[in-house]
Amino acid sequence: MTVDWTVWKPRLAYGAFFVVAFLVALRQTLPAEAIKDRLVLEAGQRGWLLDAADAGPAGLVGLGLKEVTLKDRDGLTVPIDALDVSLAPWSLLRGRLRLAVRARLYDGTVKGTFDLNGAPQLLDVAVDKVDLGRVIPLRRASGVDLDGVASGSASLTLPADPKVQPSGRAELVVTGAGLAGGKVAVPGMTGGLTLPKLSLGQLGVNVALEGGKATFVKLGTSGGDATLVADGLTLGLPPGGKLEYAPIFGQLSVKLSDAFAARPEGKTLKSLADLALAPGKGSDGAYHVQLFGSVGHPQARAAPPRP
Repeated sequence: MTVDWTVWKPRLAYGAFFVVAFLVALRQTLPAEAIKDRLVLEAGQRGWLLDAADAGPAGLVGLGLKEVTLKDRDGLTVPIDALDVSLAPWSLLRGRLRLAVRARLYDGTVKGTFDLNGAPQLLDVAVDKVDLGRVIPLRRASGVDLDGVASGSASLTLPADPKVQPSGRAELVVTGAGLAGGKVAVPGMTGGLTLPKLSLGQLGVNVALEGGKATFVKLGTSGGDATLVADGLTLGLPPGGKLEYAPIFGQLSVKLSDAFAARPEGKTLKSLADLALAPGKGSDGAYHVQLFGSVGHPQARAAPPRP
């Protein structure tokens, strides 16, 4: 069968023109303020107060918000420079309603796509060059000031039954990772231990999420003042979604570099570690500790080095 393109070309061109004209008209007449009010309502039902200085169209079919502020019931504020929410038109051809979200915050970008219908729902997230030193929720949860620029991705499956926990995997790489200071609670030490500025080099994380807990398949650093390697570390899903109270359990080995141990702050930290973690010190000079408690209130004790 021979196709007469002299007949079909005009039809296809008119069809394409109609689709483009429809999408442009839809974009220009998008009720941005009404959608913004709906987002404020949805955020409020989840315990967040959402505010934005400006709202307008974004993408082909979407909403763009500028100078966005998210605040929870405890007063924690997350500033977002810009937030774009758009519908993925091609997802409709597969019978799914899928949204794409792009947020500029903490000097980086977070992109995500997720389903609004169907079960189970799929969530894909990509993080690009987010400055951890500016992420207030992490500082508030851990009690220490963090350094580093994070990039990574995550893919999660959200079951239809709210009683069933989500599952999936996440990977993260942090360049220039480190501790900029802060305090950690140490049993028997009044006021806790003041941490010096500590470079950790590059941090690599690979997490599997299943059954209500996150298992760190890989967590390790290299090229810094100290080398950290996790072994069997797990993180429970926090009650009420608060990272500060997320239970942790597992072992961690910490080895100070010779250069850091020779500095005044390194000598002080090494003396304290030798005193408190002597039973967990291996032949290679690494300290092995057993972690428990929660992210915001961790506890540690010396653990025998594994053979």
